[in-house]
Amino acid sequence: MTTNQNDHADNVVPMLLSTKQAARMIGVSDRTLEDWRLRGIGPRFVKIGRLVRYRPADVMSFIERPTFQNTGEARFAA
Repeated sequence: MTTNQNDHADNVVPMLLSTKQAARMIGVSDRTLEDWRLRGIGPRFVKIGRLVRYRPADVMSFIERPTFQNTGEARFAA
């Protein structure tokens, strides 16, 4: 019995995420993530030549940053 390579590939977490994949993880559009990257407010990223990639751990760290109950708390945290 042989293992289907596609079945195996579907269960492997990629080492680096594309902008589209990272944006989907965060729940924003690709364009929003690109804008955040340009403004320096999004998750950390890696440049490989002309490619932009995200480490899953960096995206998770961005998602898990401190949370707030209201905008006043967020304003004072900046």
